[in-house]
Amino acid sequence: MASFIPPLNALLAFEATARHLSFTKAANELHLTQAAISHQIRALEDRLGTTLFVRARGKIALTTPGAEYLEAISGLLVALSTATDRASQGGNENTLTVSCLPTFATECLLPALPEFRAAYPRLRIQLSTTAAFDAFQINAYDVAIRYGSGKWDGVRSDWLCDEYFFPVMAPSLIRGRSDLGAQAILSDSVWLRTYFTSLYEDDWQEWLAAADLADLQPSMELGMHMQLTSLAGAVEGLGVVIGRTPLVNRAMRREALVSPFGPRLKSKSAYYLATPESRHAHQKVACFRDWLLERAERDWRAGPEALAAHAR
Repeated sequence: MASFIPPLNALLAFEATARHLSFTKAANELHLTQAAISHQIRALEDRLGTTLFVRARGKIALTTPGAEYLEAISGLLVALSTATDRASQGGNENTLTVSCLPTFATECLLPALPEFRAAYPRLRIQLSTTAAFDAFQINAYDVAIRYGSGKWDGVRSDWLCDEYFFPVMAPSLIRGRSDLGAQAILSDSVWLRTYFTSLYEDDWQEWLAAADLADLQPSMELGMHMQLTSLAGAVEGLGVVIGRTPLVNRAMRREALVSPFGPRLKSKSAYYLATPESRHAHQKVACFRDWLLERAERDWRAGPEALAAHAR
């Protein structure tokens, strides 16, 4: 039996409602009535056999299945929109479509893009971000920056940089205490935990085991969705987070975050530029690839020891 694929109108109604957490705002965005939006979502919930929103006192919130469904489909909708734009432009050679992970885009790619734009001012960039790895549709983008093994069907992968992970924090949280050691500092700290979905946890436990601190507990834990949020919280002094290169490189170089102790562990996965095999030789793709590999060599491949700073 073929799998059920919801109607596009129902998915658009759900995504807009989930993004705004408002039936009214979703209706305005999609030029529909609020009743039509509610009907689409009820029909989707009935067909999925699960509740996507909880409704109470005039407000709505995503359920856990609703949040996971949103993360899964949002990237697919972006890919569909991008593919539609590409088709309508007839594969415009002056437009480069790029898919990127949100935190990598914010911390690594966007700060570097002015340099690329200066070198290729006539090339228009369309950048979309998604955290759902399965949302990388081979024919939707010219290039995609992805995290993993680098072995994906239908693409050519160029290694950008490895990843290392270790605790980082704002200098204010360690100043005057750096001589106390990891156990004393961490046991008296708030830990920021990064959760992508209910099935994913960050690498605190692996790092603690490597540091011979497997039984250590924090004074408090705060859960954050995605590295983008947890790193922002760490920079603001909210707590200690497991930082990952190259996502923390920029913050550590300007000492907005410091890494007062190790070990600094190498991940099994790395960052790659993934290009559909059919577009690997295109001139605009080659220009972007050559520039990105050179930028990676300059900014993202530095070993964690070179970035580490100690606040006194």
